[in-house]
Amino acid sequence: MNCTIKDIAKELNLSRNTVSKALNGSPGVSDETRKKIQEKAREMNYRQFLIDNSLSKPMTNQGSILFLTRASADFSEFWVKVMKGIESVLSENGYQLVLGVMNSEDLENLRFPAILTTSNIKGIIMVEICETRVCNALLEYNLPTVTVDMPSNYSELIGKLDIITMENKINVSHIVNKLIKKGYSRFAFAGDIYSENVGRGFKERYESLLATLENSNLSLDIDCSFRYETEKDFMNVNYLADKIKKFPSLPQVYICGNDWTAIHLMHTIQHLGYKVPHDVSIVGFDNIPDSAKCTPSLTTIDTPKEHLGITAANSILQRIKDPKVPYVYSQYSTQLILRNSTNH
Repeated sequence: MNCTIKDIAKELNLSRNTVSKALNGSPGVSDETRKKIQEKAREMNYRQFLIDNSLSKPMTNQGSILFLTRASADFSEFWVKVMKGIESVLSENGYQLVLGVMNSEDLENLRFPAILTTSNIKGIIMVEICETRVCNALLEYNLPTVTVDMPSNYSELIGKLDIITMENKINVSHIVNKLIKKGYSRFAFAGDIYSENVGRGFKERYESLLATLENSNLSLDIDCSFRYETEKDFMNVNYLADKIKKFPSLPQVYICGNDWTAIHLMHTIQHLGYKVPHDVSIVGFDNIPDSAKCTPSLTTIDTPKEHLGITAANSILQRIKDPKVPYVYSQYSTQLILRNSTNH
């Protein structure tokens, strides 16, 4: 069972309001009480911070950086590593990382976490918030802002915030070319590329697949692709299975927007009696821990998750120190990891 603020309050005989303030970095709580609450939250595995180190040090007086994200089914495995990198820098510089989560309704109505308006928040690091409209609304708070990944139409944000991302195309092209040379010709894509909040990363991976196929006089198997499906759809085995049953045949290869999508698709395909990679090869992206643990292990493209976080944290600290420093657009290289979900 997940630990809640109410559970922590009961253990310490404190009010829920006091516990909430302490964990969110809000003012109005003494350093001694804040430390006691943080230590109890760590002991009870409270998941707000999702980082082993985030509750290990007492609160300092520099303030807090808001890690702002959206409610996401695949949040924990990728972003916890990014958060770890962020926290490793912030804690050494006297800042605390606090978590703010927005759901679809919050994003639609531009309803940001209340803590954003407190004087304690000194900057924002946002992830998986990729609507230009939402980004522009956040910039109106006039706080130093860094985004990890970026909106699909990001050009109008250049020069307004710092962008930290990963290179998305080279290794997608590499694995596709590798499989083409093995004789594969039917490639499909799995990943949401049309929702308003989809990031540039997914689209670049998709675009790389299309361009690589075109260079070999091949085209995408659109009929077998999943390009409009949301996270909720990929979590629904029956939905995916019903669609796959209607295919005349499976493609030879699925290139997926990320590992989470690839693993859900692979489980559905196996549920229908197909074998991976004998009947279809599957490629993911991100190298989350489950990609090595699933059966078969997933061929994927590793992203330097902690380094993304470290760079994001350094960027926000630099901008706090000197708001006039030129804005950063930084891209990290990735690495292809060949595993058993592909015949390579």
